[in-house]
Amino acid sequence: MTKTTNPRKRSLGLISLRRRLGKVQIPVALGMTLVWMLLFKGFQPRPESLGLLVLGFLVSVLIMVLFPMPPITPGPRFHPVNLVRLFLHVLVEMVLASFQVTVLTFRPGRVHSSVVAVRMRTDSDLMMVCTAIAASVIPGTLIVEVNRPERILYVHMLGVGDDEAVEKGRRDVWKLERRFVMALGTQEDIAALRAGGPEELEEQKRHEGKEGS
Repeated sequence: MTKTTNPRKRSLGLISLRRRLGKVQIPVALGMTLVWMLLFKGFQPRPESLGLLVLGFLVSVLIMVLFPMPPITPGPRFHPVNLVRLFLHVLVEMVLASFQVTVLTFRPGRVHSSVVAVRMRTDSDLMMVCTAIAASVIPGTLIVEVNRPERILYVHMLGVGDDEAVEKGRRDVWKLERRFVMALGTQEDIAALRAGGPEELEEQKRHEGKEGS
């Protein structure tokens, strides 16, 4: 007995698939692909890097088709030149950090390390997540805790044993945050970064409002 497919059911299935594909947010898919590349060290020069990029994008689209996400508001804003600078910055930091960790490993004596609290200068969850992932894939640093309400990343840093090294490590994380904000952030993110934080930005706005009144 031949089983026939109900044309109405097939039509409804195609309509449902089109609706799900229509909910795929390309900027979010690209952001997920960036996270994929960072997690699998896809920016290292190797033959499979291009395949990782394509696979990461396809997996991102598949996830959004199977599990439709509400739109991110405001969504990321892509700045191509700054995006290239971000990739180069992360790549250079990974190479330099790999060399530094190798030196620490073979150097005689105790290797110092510290957990450094780094307060983010923007209030964006996306910027915090991207900064945390990038910091974790760079050898010698690892995110051990995230305090979202206070916007603080607690970063374990290898080879950090005094106040000067702690401040340098904190500035390095801020550099990562700045690169991500300039490459993917909204105008509000950029303004908060330049003001030194969302609180300072609000204070600046109130001060400008008083001057204009």
